[in-house]
Amino acid sequence: MSEQGGTYYGSVHAYASRHLQVHRPNARPGERGLNAVGSDPVSVILLTGSRGSGKSRVGAVVAAGLNRTFIDLDDVALAMTGLDSVTEVFDRVGEHAWRQAEAAALAESLKQANAVIATGGGVACIDPPRSVLQRARTDGVATTVWLRCSPDVLVARLAAQPGDRPSLTGADATEEAAEVAKEREDLYASSADYEVDANGSVSVVAQDILCLIG
Repeated sequence: MSEQGGTYYGSVHAYASRHLQVHRPNARPGERGLNAVGSDPVSVILLTGSRGSGKSRVGAVVAAGLNRTFIDLDDVALAMTGLDSVTEVFDRVGEHAWRQAEAAALAESLKQANAVIATGGGVACIDPPRSVLQRARTDGVATTVWLRCSPDVLVARLAAQPGDRPSLTGADATEEAAEVAKEREDLYASSADYEVDANGSVSVVAQDILCLIG
């Protein structure tokens, strides 16, 4: 790992246990589905996961299927910065400014009841947005679904559609994808109420989430 990469990962929130039981939310609806009879209705659904896991595309389909509002958190955060791209934010004012914008955007978006929110790749991993997400879970405002995707699939998707993705380690954004995903895995797990296999097509992953919500 490069020195720059080490500095980046050193800023990521530490997580001690590597033996998490995902799929088993604490004090939340059980295997019958998120909206099962006898459980509290889900207000906001947060989709988390690495770049390339399909959060935005899957989220739009899930929101349409549930007749909910869809929010792409990157769009909201970018609008708050007044700049034209996330890459420009990183270049001009730095990553920390972007994380601050993400936190503010998430806090604002959580006010939208019955929303499906596609979060940025770092929201579940880096403060201050991670703290906003965790507080929303603790307060029962949001339920998180982690779109877990294999490194090979992530790299292939990012190579096909690079998009507005600034480098996090100093390497090419596509080349660093597998390393970043591996480093963040426990952080995604620690902030997830449910995990969904996101290696399939958008329609398949969205249907899995819709069945989960049931």
